[in-house]
Amino acid sequence: MGVIGVDHVQLAMPVGGEGEARAFYATLLDLAEFEKPEALKAKGGVWFAAGINQIHLGIEDKFSPAKKAHPGLLVRDIMLLAKKLEKAGSPVTWDENLPHYRRFYSEDPFGNRLEFLEPIPLADDA
Repeated sequence: MGVIGVDHVQLAMPVGGEGEARAFYATLLDLAEFEKPEALKAKGGVWFAAGINQIHLGIEDKFSPAKKAHPGLLVRDIMLLAKKLEKAGSPVTWDENLPHYRRFYSEDPFGNRLEFLEPIPLADDA
């Protein structure tokens, strides 16, 4: 009994946003898209694998981006990712308020807030 982990995070997007979602999440972030179950395909949206977890983007008719609520995504080579996002025109806002992590906030093409984090190795780990 009890929660043992997180299977997926659901983010909303506007009707017809699947192409933009693929361009951002699959192409820019290099996440693998995987096929939604047949029973859910008619609802639209797109799903991606993020390590052992998943990011689901679902259609919301009266879409409004999540400006505060967000997933925190662990990454390797955060500096390279920040440059890649900036080059693609995505905002990158660094935040140094979490000890032992390099991190920044950005947005997907729909304006949903995303947090990217990379642990800073401790001196003993180097």
